[in-house]
Amino acid sequence: MCFVLTVTLLTYSRFILVYILATMATKDANSKSYTELNAILSEMQNVNKAKRRKALERFQQLTFESDKILDKDYLTEILGFSLTLLITRMSDESEVNRMNASNIVLRFIQESVVREEHMIDIIPIVHHRLATVPVIEESEDVRLLLINIIHALTVNFEEKLITYMNDVVDILKASVIDCSPEVRKAASECVSTYAKASKAKFHMQSGSLVKPLLKGLGHQRFKNRIACLYALGDLLLYGDSKIIQDVSVPLAQCAMDLPQVRLALVGVGGDLALYMPDRYSYWHRILPLLLFGLRDDDADVQQKAKELWSKVGHQYEQENIDQLKEDIDFDVTMEDYPTGEKRPSVGCRILVQRALYHILPGLMTDLDDWLAGPRLQAAKLLTVLVLNADTGITQYAEKILKGLILAADDREANIIKQVLDCSRYLGHFLPPTTYLPLILPWIRAGEKMEHPLIILAALAEGTRSSYLQNVITDIIRTVSSEDVAYVSYYEHQRALLQLIQLIITKCDPNENSFDIFGVLLFIASSSEDDDNVISALDLLDALANKTGCTETSELYHNHLNATLIMLLSSANSWTEHSPQFLMFVGLMEQAAHALGYEMELFVKILLASVPKKQDPFVSLKCLTKLRGLLCQEDHPLESNGQLGQWLPVIVSDCIALFLPWHAGSTAEALRTASVACLEAVCKVFVGKGRIVEELRKSLTVIPALIEDNSEDTRSFTCGVICWIAINYPQLISSETFHILADRLVKRFNDVQQLVRLKAAHVLGVLFDNLPEDYHPAKHLALLQDLFKAAVIFLDDPDDKLQEAILITLEKMGCVCPDLLITTLEEDKDKYRNVHYCQKLIDSMRVLQIASNTEG
Repeated sequence: MCFVLTVTLLTYSRFILVYILATMATKDANSKSYTELNAILSEMQNVNKAKRRKALERFQQLTFESDKILDKDYLTEILGFSLTLLITRMSDESEVNRMNASNIVLRFIQESVVREEHMIDIIPIVHHRLATVPVIEESEDVRLLLINIIHALTVNFEEKLITYMNDVVDILKASVIDCSPEVRKAASECVSTYAKASKAKFHMQSGSLVKPLLKGLGHQRFKNRIACLYALGDLLLYGDSKIIQDVSVPLAQCAMDLPQVRLALVGVGGDLALYMPDRYSYWHRILPLLLFGLRDDDADVQQKAKELWSKVGHQYEQENIDQLKEDIDFDVTMEDYPTGEKRPSVGCRILVQRALYHILPGLMTDLDDWLAGPRLQAAKLLTVLVLNADTGITQYAEKILKGLILAADDREANIIKQVLDCSRYLGHFLPPTTYLPLILPWIRAGEKMEHPLIILAALAEGTRSSYLQNVITDIIRTVSSEDVAYVSYYEHQRALLQLIQLIITKCDPNENSFDIFGVLLFIASSSEDDDNVISALDLLDALANKTGCTETSELYHNHLNATLIMLLSSANSWTEHSPQFLMFVGLMEQAAHALGYEMELFVKILLASVPKKQDPFVSLKCLTKLRGLLCQEDHPLESNGQLGQWLPVIVSDCIALFLPWHAGSTAEALRTASVACLEAVCKVFVGKGRIVEELRKSLTVIPALIEDNSEDTRSFTCGVICWIAINYPQLISSETFHILADRLVKRFNDVQQLVRLKAAHVLGVLFDNLPEDYHPAKHLALLQDLFKAAVIFLDDPDDKLQEAILITLEKMGCVCPDLLITTLEEDKDKYRNVHYCQKLIDSMRVLQIASNTEG
């Protein structure tokens, strides 16, 4: 536009110069300054660029760097003489000359010497250098100076620059995406300044600056991003408000930027919420730019957001006082408000409630974003919205709960924290009768139930105790159902424990104590995580305390009968992974003395589960735990004096079934467990009647078990023989005595030292407890074989076995000393351990003398 005129003027520059010189000479022929200026202006047109540079440097020094105070009239006069030449030099082929000329023009503008009519010369040359495609000006420094010229003109002339809006906007569009960071920053700042200066007409061109500025938001320098932020904010404040539809999302993404950028974003959001002309139409796009800062990690950002949000709410109340007067006057303090939070004003709450409908759909989408950053910001914003929507959140509860349940699966701890906070706030504002029908179906759905459980626990945490008490039965009925309670995943059990802990803490659980007990018992019995087990046991203690039990054992006693009846119904079909089986094992570990009061049901379950062959692990586990119960020092199964009545049944129908030999490692393990139980029975219970008969039957397979492949089976069998010999000697006949003795002597050569030593000890116990009708004279041959087989081991390499055999032989010799002496003397010279042989002979001879003396 104006550029053609400028070119024309430059063409006739020499004629103009002659006129200038003549005029100056006329005004003051003797003036030294004017004379020097004449020379400088002449040199500015020299074909030598070095001379042009020196002329520009001298011009700047003469005009602005003299000792005299700058006289505006003087500067105005000089500008009138030199502007055309300076404009020419701004297109000089030399970068230094362009820079010097631009600096001089900028200085004239800053000194307020440039008048409105001069812009017709200055703006076109800047437009030519910066807005031509491709950009003509190659120097970054010069481009920065040219932007500063536009900025200075905008500051000085403000709305008068509207006439040149097309040119200025073209310049800024090109410069905000300049390759130089400094130029981009200066151009963005200039956009803000020009938007304010030309606000009356700026809306006509504001839209064309959006795309360039949005590109600037991605610049690597945070100061450049901040400048773009402010520029976009001013576009919205002073330009076309409709462009917020294009810029709100990119602006919101700045919430994941550095603290400095987030602070600027909060400021922009606050200004838009306070001053944007059409803000009432765009609250759903403006509010997120401000509200995200309320939960920012940076204290300065959070504080500024709080101040601005409070100001926005107050202003909204004042602007709508007629409609909101009743709400403001009757606004009451909310009981049980979230701890650490201050309730927003009525204006803030109304604003959020009216914008939620538009904000939530996009927010729910961001909660499922593939990047963690957007998910975190969405979770923070949702938390703020729930807190500010207050009780008005009810109509959006279903959509919000669905988003929270899905977000509860997030891997980021920060996001989970926001989700839980949001759920807790919901619990404050929604009654349980509202949120339970929405969330309980998710729990019953059967897939990833831990997520709705996590959310339900947070909701319950925020709910008032009196409200929660009214619905505790509905909650417990859901979580205690088999599909929910009998799940072994760590996360699921962790969520269940959190929910139950809240219910026990906040409510009276007496009416639902049995169902809660069942859930906790299963977790304590099935969890592979020690923390979960400990938590479940601690909650059982808490449940006992809350329901009035003096000890946890009383809680078991109260619920054991109903629990065992429930377990009995499925006992004959248990497998290793059956929840009921795991609970039964847990009762055997935890119920202790309470089991003694329910021996009938306890034994019925054993009889239904142990003899079944569908899952040997069930039998093995039950037998192992049964031995543990029998061996406890405080004898929990005898707590009500019923053990003697049921123990024979246990031996005959559970233990004895697995004593006979069967091939396979599983059968071997079951034999070991059965023999171990049988040893415990012999050790801890001495009685008459049927138990004696059951032990007599078991003795028929004991000799074979002494030679079992399993070391543990052989060891436990030795224990059984020992305790029978001591407690039930009447069960061992002379024939049985020799069979057992023979098998025990053979165990002196066992591969395991423990078995060898135990066999030696048990053989001695046998000879200490001879059958009542035993007559050595009738069994001399058998005794001789025993003596010969045993004395060999006096030379065993194991010193401990040698000593054990010596003690055992002394006991054996008491039966027939003469026979043992004869046996030893026959091969005395063959023994390496002669002193043991002699010691035994001497001991037996003493017995002979004593026997003869008595005779």
